[in-house]
Amino acid sequence: MTKPLTQPARIAAATIAILAFGTIALQTTINQGGETGPFAALALLFRYFTIWSNFAAGAIMALVASGKRVTPWILFALATALTQIGVVYHGVLAADHHPVGLDWWTNLMFHTVIPLATVGWWLVNSRGDGMTWRSLPLVMIAPVIYTLFALIYGELTGFYAYFFLDLPTLGWSQLALNIMGLAAFFMLLGAALLGIRRLSWRVASGSV
Repeated sequence: MTKPLTQPARIAAATIAILAFGTIALQTTINQGGETGPFAALALLFRYFTIWSNFAAGAIMALVASGKRVTPWILFALATALTQIGVVYHGVLAADHHPVGLDWWTNLMFHTVIPLATVGWWLVNSRGDGMTWRSLPLVMIAPVIYTLFALIYGELTGFYAYFFLDLPTLGWSQLALNIMGLAAFFMLLGAALLGIRRLSWRVASGSV
């Protein structure tokens, strides 16, 4: 970002950060019980890419709210990850997931409210500097790291957070196809977001 953000933009970023951290804290509290203490409950949450991305939203928006400069491609990658979370959850996973009580609330925040708020914030407040089509591969950094983590964790514990990464059930061939499909989908989402943002820049500047 080359220009200081407006006060409303920083307040909105702070609100997103509070929602993200508050929801993670609430889910951690919900998941406690028996031999599962707060630190174990929090650690277990990070088996999911959804939590990685919501935590990143909280941390990055907190930096933005404090006036720190955040590299444009990081905000772009965050917007892409959160878009993927919303699309995959509502398009693939929601039909078989029926949370109740406070879990319903945290689920809504993780998969709908925080993704929509963060992507909306990015579309309104991000700058054009440093954002080109060459930025697209950068959105894959976090998903690649998470996929490696998920597979290693699954091999060590037998727990796979998502059915499309369940190696023992799928086998290597199907897993490879799933990963390639997810990578292509991730890149398409990033391209769509970047296209929408670049068009909005042009409209705002009067060049369209």
